[in-house]
Amino acid sequence: MKTMKRLLTMVLAGVMVLSMAACGSSSSQPSQPSGENASAGSGSDFPKKIVQIIVPFGAGGGADISVRTLAKYAEESLGQKIVIQNITGGSGTVGLTQLAGSAPDGYTLGYFACTNSNDSLLFDGIQYGVDSFVPVVEYSADPHIIVASKKSGITDMASLVEAAKANPGELTLALGGAWTSHDFLRISLEEKEGIQFKRMVYQGGAEAITSVASGDVDLAVPFVSEAIPQIEAGNVVPIAITSAERFDVVSDIPTIKEQGVDYEHTMWRGLVAPTGTPQEIVDKLADAFEAAWNNPEYQAEAKEAGTMTEFKRGEEFEQFYLENHETYKAMIESGLE
Repeated sequence: MKTMKRLLTMVLAGVMVLSMAACGSSSSQPSQPSGENASAGSGSDFPKKIVQIIVPFGAGGGADISVRTLAKYAEESLGQKIVIQNITGGSGTVGLTQLAGSAPDGYTLGYFACTNSNDSLLFDGIQYGVDSFVPVVEYSADPHIIVASKKSGITDMASLVEAAKANPGELTLALGGAWTSHDFLRISLEEKEGIQFKRMVYQGGAEAITSVASGDVDLAVPFVSEAIPQIEAGNVVPIAITSAERFDVVSDIPTIKEQGVDYEHTMWRGLVAPTGTPQEIVDKLADAFEAAWNNPEYQAEAKEAGTMTEFKRGEEFEQFYLENHETYKAMIESGLE
């Protein structure tokens, strides 16, 4: 993992420089408050202008779709338009670096997921950490679907574990990105079952599952929204969903636990603000997103998009945020030893 970290650092250093330069001249860069608007984020009159959410991944991906869906329903409660800014590069680190340096006035929020508070352990040069952000809300906890290629002969968890144990390090597993939730699912499942996969990294879950559909790779662990098209087309064999319970949209796919393996894994998605954002403003934002989350129309649209909704805010989310940080920190440090 040390070698991988060095390679990623060299690549990301170039990507971040180019991406930040592009952001500096691009209209997609969130504007910073100035003049009479500098204090617009404080006091009981918040918000007085557009609120921006940085999504550190490309438009059309799972993160982007999930944020846009929630934001659309939150605008009414917030009383202001919410604009999504896709600031890509560095496996999400470019956008989060910009978020951490934004004014803590409530007008710039960011998409955040389970591994991001530990990015500095994975990539050299990262200046933000767990204390750089204030948790606002968690709005989903998305499971993965384990799928197998038709020619692999794998049809359930028993045959998957059997094949992995019979061929240590040879069963290929396509991952939608390095050191994302896909990778940590791999690590935790390997530790749980005493197996080892051959790690194959792709640029996103859609590309990973396509490699399984073509028969080039044995397995993949895409998110539900990424898996559904290939499953419905009959191009891959669905093995299990990694949530504690079945998901309505793919209710015929059993959980891992149902198949005798005491294991589950989800990737939570949330929104955070820069540290220093006044609590009164954090609460107002949380109120708006909670109202949106409780809207039946949002729930229906999110489910249709393959998002498994879950909500946390306030002390509950803050405690979870810190506990999650320690959990992933231990996993990463173990892998770096």
